[in-house]
Amino acid sequence: MARWIVAVGLAGVIQLSGSGQANGPRPPVIDMHVHSTNTSPRDQVARMKELNVRFAWVATVAPELPLWAEALPANQHLPGLTLPCPGGRAALSPGRCWEANTDFPDIDWLRAEIEAGRIKALGELVPQLMGIAPGDARLEPYWALAETSDIPVAIHMGPGPPSAAYPSSPSPFKLPDFRMAANDPLLLEEVLLRHKRLRLVLSHGGWPFLDSTLALLYAHPNVYVDVGALHAEFMVPRASYYRHLRGLVEAGFGKRIVFGSDFPNVVGAGINAILAADFLTPAQKSDILCANAARFLRLPDATCAP
Repeated sequence: MARWIVAVGLAGVIQLSGSGQANGPRPPVIDMHVHSTNTSPRDQVARMKELNVRFAWVATVAPELPLWAEALPANQHLPGLTLPCPGGRAALSPGRCWEANTDFPDIDWLRAEIEAGRIKALGELVPQLMGIAPGDARLEPYWALAETSDIPVAIHMGPGPPSAAYPSSPSPFKLPDFRMAANDPLLLEEVLLRHKRLRLVLSHGGWPFLDSTLALLYAHPNVYVDVGALHAEFMVPRASYYRHLRGLVEAGFGKRIVFGSDFPNVVGAGINAILAADFLTPAQKSDILCANAARFLRLPDATCAP
């Protein structure tokens, strides 16, 4: 007999079968981790309608900014710029990140885009793909710009492609400079102390560095974590994901965890994984799926209303 789990969300009662399939009204969701290179604006709009995703942080590249602005109104998405990009090209896709053939965008161009409202966030930042730690001097102008412009930043802090630096990696993207050590969340501490008004999200929840993640959250109140891709079995076994998530919640940080998908084909599974977590209360599930992100992004209360 299939085991049934009942979760009460802001949009009513949702039943989950043993397979994790949700039945009934879906709760409101904010997706804090959408890559434009993984999906199209048209597909994203359809996905948001199907899964009751009210708002999405879209990590994109400069040529695609107008496409997303046309497809989604400003009250439904946050356009964020992905960086750095080796030679101006995205590390995990063939597209260009900006016009120049540089690893980092021109700071004056970026400032102008932010002031014009075409870019409203930085991230996902992926410096470890190039072997760069968060405190590297090359990133300092962007941390400073985000703080003075009061825009949020998301930085990859978690797993990359398996065996990413090795030619034998099963991933089609070969990243010889990738360094797992650059994902340690405590490497962000000096950045945060220099920029105390910075609003920061750790993409992928800081996995597997649970202790470092807890220490950073404890010491720095403007830091949140998203659980992007941790629910995907091809990334992290479900037991390991739940152990990490449980550790964050049991340490008292349930109000600073937000939902993220990363891969478009696992959005529904990611939502269901939160709903099926028997160690989370209904209120914690609603917080993670929507309310925490709305508070972090300063969205209207109505964003997460039933």
